[in-house]
Amino acid sequence: MHTRAVILLSVVLLMMVGGCASMAPPSVTPSIEAEPVDLGTQLAQYVEVQEALAADNFEEARTQLEAFAQLADGPTTELAAAALQSDDIEALRAKFKPLSESLTAMDLPQGFAHAFCPMYDAGTGAPWVQRDGPVRNPYYGTVMLTCGDIGGDTTAHMDHVPRHGGTVFMGADSYSFLHVEGTYPEAGLFRLYATNGDREPVDIGTWAGRAVTEERYDEATDEFVEVAAFDLVPSPDGAYLEALIPNGGLAADVTAKVTFQENLPAQRFDFIFAELTVKDSASAVAGTIATDGPESVPLAQRIMPDIPTGAGQIVDELTSRDQQIVEMIERGAFTEIFIPALQAKELALALEEHGGELPERSRNQMRIAVRHLVRAAYMLDWYGDLGDKIDVDSAYRVFGSAIGEISAVYEQAAP
Repeated sequence: MHTRAVILLSVVLLMMVGGCASMAPPSVTPSIEAEPVDLGTQLAQYVEVQEALAADNFEEARTQLEAFAQLADGPTTELAAAALQSDDIEALRAKFKPLSESLTAMDLPQGFAHAFCPMYDAGTGAPWVQRDGPVRNPYYGTVMLTCGDIGGDTTAHMDHVPRHGGTVFMGADSYSFLHVEGTYPEAGLFRLYATNGDREPVDIGTWAGRAVTEERYDEATDEFVEVAAFDLVPSPDGAYLEALIPNGGLAADVTAKVTFQENLPAQRFDFIFAELTVKDSASAVAGTIATDGPESVPLAQRIMPDIPTGAGQIVDELTSRDQQIVEMIERGAFTEIFIPALQAKELALALEEHGGELPERSRNQMRIAVRHLVRAAYMLDWYGDLGDKIDVDSAYRVFGSAIGEISAVYEQAAP
């Protein structure tokens, strides 16, 4: 009896509890939403990705990008997820551009800076955010680590139109925003002007340098030794540096070695003047890079070559671009090199798609040569802007050798 009572009492209690549970609202633990991560924290993690790309470290960039994707919000989340689908560092760099564009549109907290590379993506350019300090380009990495501009008007930065009828090159490293223009207005007279990233005149009265007209190569030191050099003297108003070259003719080759700041190494700019320079009023106003095609068409599209359908025809087009670059180097048109160089890059990448038509050994030789050509094309683009003929020649040796290797592969494969 006692046992049955206990059982009955237990059943009643269970029914009462169940009944109360069915009548009362369900007990739900409120979900706690994560607090949005502030922009500074997001940028700090994004910069880890940027710095890994600048160091050419694909695995580290992916790892840091995964961490960034956990912090990102809004459209940035989708862009980060898309970038994580990249299989190699070049694909990741391409996807890093739209991600960076979404962040550079924002006002940055202290300690971060907007940066821009005018040459990436076939000259359309690409922005990024980095820590305050020297340029560290995530799109080219160690190939062109300092290519870019911190802040400033990126459209003006891409403007290489001369203001005094001469040739315009870019400064390097922390002076990458400078546009340096060399002129030869009279026989025996060399002048150097400068504008900033917004193409406004720069006072260069504190600069120093030399106009070198003759050098010899010293094999022992692997350096060029100056044979004839003349001081660059600032004009009274600081508008330009000037050197008088005794016995200078109507044409001249002048290497300007310029020190922008005391205790810094001089930067080299090689100018080749086939004739006296004449200031053209039409070129003295702001402009854009001169290429064929309407200005409304993006530069990347304007310089994109027509890709032939046959491998042999592509090789012929590569040879043609090679000849154009040789001619440009000979006349000192270094800032024009980027067009045939980047066109050659596109042609070479298209040639890789025909690799299946070659024997395996030849296919591997061709792919290695294409890699060398692509890297050298970027270097020609970069060094051409800087105007250092020694570096241009060095990059061209790699480029020309790659063209020769590709041509040899297809000559051997010809029936």
